[in-house]
Amino acid sequence: MAKSGSKDVVFEAEKQPDGSLRVQVSFESSKLIGKQGTFSITRKCTVKDKRPVHKEIKLFSESFTASSSGRLFIIPANRLRSTAGGYPYDGAKVKIETRAEVSFRQFLAFSSKYHASICSALPDPLPHRAKVKNNAQQLIDPKDAFNFFKNFAALSPSDQISTVLRIVIGFSIAGANAFVGYHDQMSPEQWTWFYSHVDSDGDSQSPLLNALGISFGVLVLSWLGVKKELRKYMSLHFKLNFKRVKINRESEVLVGDMVTGVSRVNLYDATLRVVACNMECGQYVRGSGSNRRTISFRNPNRAVLLFSKKIPMIEKGRSVDSYFPESVSFKPMFQALYPPQMVGEVHGLDLVWEVQLLVDDFIDQELIGNNLRLEKKDFYSA
Repeated sequence: MAKSGSKDVVFEAEKQPDGSLRVQVSFESSKLIGKQGTFSITRKCTVKDKRPVHKEIKLFSESFTASSSGRLFIIPANRLRSTAGGYPYDGAKVKIETRAEVSFRQFLAFSSKYHASICSALPDPLPHRAKVKNNAQQLIDPKDAFNFFKNFAALSPSDQISTVLRIVIGFSIAGANAFVGYHDQMSPEQWTWFYSHVDSDGDSQSPLLNALGISFGVLVLSWLGVKKELRKYMSLHFKLNFKRVKINRESEVLVGDMVTGVSRVNLYDATLRVVACNMECGQYVRGSGSNRRTISFRNPNRAVLLFSKKIPMIEKGRSVDSYFPESVSFKPMFQALYPPQMVGEVHGLDLVWEVQLLVDDFIDQELIGNNLRLEKKDFYSA
């Protein structure tokens, strides 16, 4: 039984054999007796930032009247499992916990709230995770050095045309937008074309700086599109049969049974890797006035290398899977990483696993694995 709270409200939480949760709430302050309140179980993701955007999901809620004998609440197991996860997590960018909370609405005032973490009392506690190296960013997002012209020459004529068009359109839009910003910077307010000299709060701002920021964003999007085209020097995809495979702690899969694909050119010193990583996800706010924006982030925190092999040369036109007769074990992923625990769509802790083909002269290839095929319960096995 886990006991926590404050001097006014005490929570005692105890997991039950059927997976439900028993929470006894005691009211130690006489000023609370007889008041109407609400008891709830929430899962909260707290973002560690100077201007954070937090997120919480309510799993259970029930109204009550506080009495000197306290109040007992039974939370059904299906409510606790209505979102993935339930274990406590405290990382570099986010903190996730499940909390019991009571709130009392006061007349002509804000409601008073009391809460306590009940993670230790939840069913199916997560076993201790195995240690990992502090190289998550390097594993999941390796530096991609390549030769643009050699990569471009390896594309089909139609892909080359598409690549050139993306470059020309991107630079044209960015250049035209920067010119508009320059014009509006040098013009009186009444003669501006698009960018104002004042924001929505009436504070002064620079049209040129705002335009340059948008132009930079256009160039970034254009470059991402160009990289997508450059990646077409070869095909790489998961095999259809593997997409139906359920992955658990004991899964060992032949690499050649996972992926296939062919290249239009010879690939020298190509390395194929299978990696898995936890991603801390959340949002924060930057800027002010009309420039105020909410930014989403995905921060790699823990990662494991499941497989790696370098091939001196992969011949053009030859299927990639013929070079990798070895098998990959997914057991280290279940031992070292945390299962996904998302609190909403963009907050929480995610798990990403992918197959990477790294080649010095060409854009790296990557295939993102399907988390829905992971056996989540195996993360809770010792």
